[in-house]
Amino acid sequence: MPTRRDFLALAATSVLLAGCSGNGDDGTAGDATAPGRTVSTPLGEVEVPAAPQRVVAIDARQDLEIALALGLPLVGYTSRSVQPWVPLGGGVKRLASPVDVAEIRELGPDLILSTSVEDQYWLAPGLTDVAPVLPIDPAAPWPENLRAVAGWLGAEQAARDALDRYEERLQRVRERHGTAEMTEPVAVLDLRVPGQVGDLSHPPGVPSTVLADLDVPVLRFTSAAGEQLGPEAGRLLGDAARLLVITNEPGLDATALAGDEVLGMVPAVRDGRLVITGDVTYGSVYTALEILIEMDRLLRL
Repeated sequence: MPTRRDFLALAATSVLLAGCSGNGDDGTAGDATAPGRTVSTPLGEVEVPAAPQRVVAIDARQDLEIALALGLPLVGYTSRSVQPWVPLGGGVKRLASPVDVAEIRELGPDLILSTSVEDQYWLAPGLTDVAPVLPIDPAAPWPENLRAVAGWLGAEQAARDALDRYEERLQRVRERHGTAEMTEPVAVLDLRVPGQVGDLSHPPGVPSTVLADLDVPVLRFTSAAGEQLGPEAGRLLGDAARLLVITNEPGLDATALAGDEVLGMVPAVRDGRLVITGDVTYGSVYTALEILIEMDRLLRL
């Protein structure tokens, strides 16, 4: 699998190639009358259209959010449901998951964005035969992936605009809260697996990046991303001043957590110093903006 270093180096090279291509830097993928260009990616050299007209995003989280942030004309996406904070308009087809290469071929895409994991759910066999594929590194922070794809497509201004919106909201949250709130530790709980508690503060997840940008201290209660805990989680969360709780369970609220045998013993749960949100684990700028909204709420408690 390509390394994060591969992505950063190749993205930088592609930005230089974009500057020499004569497409300009107007926030789009280029002039429709201009020829395509060849860019270097961790998948090798890829010839991308100057102005993509039919784009498929393989994953409905980071891949889709990058396509929307760059203003690409989407015709389809696969995998998970789209979160409500992602501004997906109508007319975009939800495709089968795992990836059905024949179904994607029928859409006639001229560009595909895909999480760079060779798997039936993402970079499925035969996908690169359908249309040019730009890979998105799941091990890189979301801003790096946004900049990399923008560099390959000559859409640097669109990426800058999206990152500027994020920075503006980040600054507003910083300015709104006092020193005390910004120095008390926050824990990021993963309650997506019934009966288990995970820690979503580990890099390179979106929560980790946003909390680091806010400069809020994090209470990391597991040794590695993906580790799930049982009853011992209650004891390990004792020093958390606030909790950002991530769940897929509709209707889960603070009252239900206070009555939980394990989490009910956590001081932040007893005191109601928590915010419950949907799955903000993966994504790009729209998920990062949503986390800032939730952190603004949390820091008020």
